[in-house]
Amino acid sequence: MTNTPSESRLDRLEALAETVLLAIQQQSTQITDLGGSIAQQGTQITDLGESIAQQGTQIADLRESIAQQGAQITEVSGGIAEVVAMLSEQAEQQDARQAESDQRFENLLQDARADRQRIDEALARGDRDRALNESEHRAFRETFQTLLAEVARIWQRLAS
Repeated sequence: MTNTPSESRLDRLEALAETVLLAIQQQSTQITDLGGSIAQQGTQITDLGESIAQQGTQIADLRESIAQQGAQITEVSGGIAEVVAMLSEQAEQQDARQAESDQRFENLLQDARADRQRIDEALARGDRDRALNESEHRAFRETFQTLLAEVARIWQRLAS
């Protein structure tokens, strides 16, 4: 069998067509595989998008929680400031009451000292008055005894 140039050419064209067909089939398989991979990546991207959306929601919830906690902290801080102010005011009032009590005590102490001094002076006057009174009483007794002795002499003269 001798091949004619046209048969030989036809064989070559068939071989070439077969090679091209095989290449097309390989590329089709690769495209199908690539399509499956792209679809799989699409699913992963969709899942990733959903995960990002969920995380965004969680972040928003966390921000809201932080804002609420910030508001609570501000409220507690205000309450603490009120308590501190109230305690400071009470401490000032207590200091004022203590100063007033101290002043009253000092006044009473001064009054007591003045009373004590007046009492001591009165006792000293009493002692002087008593000494003077005793002296006058002694002089009166001596005078009275002298008078009685004089009356007794006069009586004896009259009786004799």
